Amino acid sequence: VSFPDATNTDGNALYPDEVAFVTSISAHSSVFNLWGSSSTCHILDIIRIGRASLEAVTSAFSFVFSGCLSFSMFVLLSSCTASTAVPTTPVLGSFLYTQIILLGIGLSMAYTDGEKDSMTRVPPKNDTTKYSFRENKRMYVGGVLRAAPSAVTPQLLYLIVLGELMWAFDAPFVEEYCLATDNMAQIVSAKPSWTSIIRCEALRDYSGPAKVSAGAITLASLAICTCVVSASFVFRTEPLFREPPWKRNHLWVGSMLLSFVLIAVYLAATLERGSMTSLPWYFHLLFVLTPFICLWLSEVVKKADQKHEKRVAMMRRLQFETRLGMWSPKESTHVIDSQDMRAENRSPLI
Repeated sequence: VSFPDATNTDGNALYPDEVAFVTSISAHSSVFNLWGSSSTCHILDIIRIGRASLEAVTSAFSFVFSGCLSFSMFVLLSSCTASTAVPTTPVLGSFLYTQIILLGIGLSMAYTDGEKDSMTRVPPKNDTTKYSFRENKRMYVGGVLRAAPSAVTPQLLYLIVLGELMWAFDAPFVEEYCLATDNMAQIVSAKPSWTSIIRCEALRDYSGPAKVSAGAITLASLAICTCVVSASFVFRTEPLFREPPWKRNHLWVGSMLLSFVLIAVYLAATLERGSMTSLPWYFHLLFVLTPFICLWLSEVVKKADQKHEKRVAMMRRLQFETRLGMWSPKESTHVIDSQDMRAENRSPLI
């Protein structure tokens, strides 16, 4: 290589800086040290935050979808009630549930911090998404099973509330249209059971305060069940007993407390005075236990889903390591040319 100097003025000669530049390109695999390259040290944090955000948004969407499905099933089951008085769905309560509580909790769930081992798992890449029932039977069946308990249990509570409030607020109506006249002597000494009132034919056209209050309490039960079940959706696959949801999402706790306050204010504004005190003790017990029963059933379904996701993650890991080994650089073979007996390095891929 000739370098230009005072005696060598050839235009094709190389400068020492040019040789050093080309050598540095070969030595560093064409990595240029440009301005801003120091920000590449944060690339792992960017990927980690991106994965955590995707996981949190997926969980939030699953919860909102499950809540909407519960409300749809709740309205559908209202027309299939065992009582002759079909429960009414209050407009104000429906707006509070669908537009404030459900969306508020779902939005707060999108701020969940990522798991510690999120960077050790292989994310799905270039996977074709199919929405047919045959391809996603597990997802659809699991979604229905997690949404159904929150819609069914309020309908059972409605039967108790309607029968008890009918006797508390409209006892003359019940005595005149729903009870036999030969049992009037027993009515004076003992209160009739709610099971003997809910099948009264006269309740088909009834629209008094007992029916309105029963509908409000039923919808409030649905909202409370949905709020409690949301704890099962904060982590898409992790069970609750491993890590409480409030440790990685404090905003979700605030949205839960605000939702309970809004439900209490709604009941105070819509119920007739003395509605809750007129109900028996076993109703209050069921009203408190049913949300936790729904939460337990949701965890059972999520446990089965966790096994499937674990197998899928292991398969992705196996495929990733297999492809990594397949396309990794191979050791070059030393081949002797028979013509000129010169050694050449040939890649086995060529």
